[in-house]
Amino acid sequence: MAVRATEITERIHALRQGLNPTLRRVADLVLADTAAAKAMSIRELAEAAEVSQATVSRFVRAVGAEGYQDFRIMLAEGLTQTAARQAQPEHVVYEGIALADDAASIIAKVARRQIDVIGATAATLDPAELQKAAGFLSARQTIVFTGMGSSLLAAEDGVMRFLRIGKACIFEKDPNVQMFAIAGLADRAVAIAVSDSGRTRATVAALKEAKTLGMPTIAITAQANAPLARYADALLLTPATTAEPNGGEGIHESMVSKMAQLMVMDALYALVAVQEHDSALARLDYTDSIIARSRTR
Repeated sequence: MAVRATEITERIHALRQGLNPTLRRVADLVLADTAAAKAMSIRELAEAAEVSQATVSRFVRAVGAEGYQDFRIMLAEGLTQTAARQAQPEHVVYEGIALADDAASIIAKVARRQIDVIGATAATLDPAELQKAAGFLSARQTIVFTGMGSSLLAAEDGVMRFLRIGKACIFEKDPNVQMFAIAGLADRAVAIAVSDSGRTRATVAALKEAKTLGMPTIAITAQANAPLARYADALLLTPATTAEPNGGEGIHESMVSKMAQLMVMDALYALVAVQEHDSALARLDYTDSIIARSRTR
């Protein structure tokens, strides 16, 4: 799936840590001066990054472009759209929405943004890290979830999903009670922390405590270099959105980050269910019967 222009630098940021040193040199050059990189030929970019042209070709494919010319076009479009966003008022109600937008254009923009985020998440999420996280969950029966703000949705989705296949799930919104749960279950639970910025204090503190006590830790975040990532045994990256890399959150936290988090949580659940196929199916049959009893005919 090709990455849209508005996502290209976000995707480079998200993938950078996982690239080999040669590809990372290209990423760093592009991120340091995107406007200059846009104007370079493939030979010029290769020389500036001190890599081969074949390496540049591998890089552009790795970030979702179909070829080098497509990559340059995406950089150019991304720069134009970044300038337009910077010209908007500081406080917006939703990414990409202008004051002049009517109901129809808002519907179209919100739908497009959600589609973009889902596509970018599919390209960003590392299958090896997802497999590692699923291995932790298959090895232990209990899961402790942590998250705040819009990340509560993904944590609550995880509770519902994993309860259905027989996992014991704990999700306490009180930070102190979270710490009690982690301390009491360190030898038999896995901790899953969700934070788009990776800097929410209570969430970071909970995952740090879990790791210190020897509990396997999983982080779902858009920021590979954020504090939360330091305490993750398995790091499930979502696309970088509008969360500030220097620590800003709150109103700056992406309104659509929850879609990426929900997709990651569902993918993790599905992989664990596949790995525990027989027991998962039996539990799903039982919980389906409970759901059926809750509905009127």
